[in-house]
Amino acid sequence: MIKGMQEVTDVMEQVKAQFEKVNGGLKYVVFVACGGSLASSYPARYLLNAESTNLSVFGYNSNEFVHATPKCVGKNSLVICTSTKATAETVEAVKTAKNLGAVTIGLTGYADSLTAKTAQYYITYYHADEWYEDASLVHYNSQGTALKVAFWLLKEYDHYQNYEKALEGFEKLPAIYAAAHETMKPISVQFGMRYKDDTVFNVLGSGAAWEAVYSDAFCFFQEMQTVHCVPIHSGEYFHGAFETTDASLAVLLLKSVGRTRYLDERAEHFLDQFGGHHFVVDAKELGLDQLDASVAEYFNSLLLHPISKQLIAAMGEVRMHPMTYRRYMWKFDY
Repeated sequence: MIKGMQEVTDVMEQVKAQFEKVNGGLKYVVFVACGGSLASSYPARYLLNAESTNLSVFGYNSNEFVHATPKCVGKNSLVICTSTKATAETVEAVKTAKNLGAVTIGLTGYADSLTAKTAQYYITYYHADEWYEDASLVHYNSQGTALKVAFWLLKEYDHYQNYEKALEGFEKLPAIYAAAHETMKPISVQFGMRYKDDTVFNVLGSGAAWEAVYSDAFCFFQEMQTVHCVPIHSGEYFHGAFETTDASLAVLLLKSVGRTRYLDERAEHFLDQFGGHHFVVDAKELGLDQLDASVAEYFNSLLLHPISKQLIAAMGEVRMHPMTYRRYMWKFDY
């Protein structure tokens, strides 16, 4: 059994039974979280929006969800709230959803967390700062858990034909990542030396890889390295952001496998002409195209997210700026 899949299946079967017997059917799936936890749900949302014809799917920042709750939240809604421990805004979002009659699931790192205790159901995932160094954990995280939930929902509510291919994808990914992680070790050192003095970065990507773009920008560069970073969708790059491109601008481009790869290649072509200080991580070159083409694109971020953390962590070592450093987080009331 794929790591974490049995727990997902057990919980989701209970959830489906509740919708059928008590809540009158599932219509809306709402992912709620903050920061990297919100980003981690993006591949699941991307998958469901791409493949489902029966479910409406949304994603909300926890605090926004509490203060501007969407009207769809009610007995026909599944609200999935992610917090490794118990982010206060996310716990409050769980309470808000429950008060409106929605079915709630807490995705969390700990079974005894307040997130788990507040939600009707909970699913645990593995979390530690060094998780990206262990290939067996590559999809046993918040992102991989949300993606497993999404594939299960497609199977049950849309008779998804590629579910077995998705399971094969989860089975193959650890070996793909292990090889990619090893390949990137010397390259990560080069990345760290090349970009150690840059104070402004752009990160580009598309499709499900937007999760990695978002997480790189807000979590790895800004939160953990205290440097400015702009997340840019490859398709939006040519609608404003490319005007800032020059030979000195640090750019990290995450190239996807799948239907949106063309968007990334177009951005890369422009950077080759007018940039020069850019770095490309290609999911295809790292082996993601070993997965069946019908599902591979949905796994882009599961591979690119830990690879990009490997790069940025190496940069942090060169800069003598540990990824654990924070200027404000957990130190003040805010």
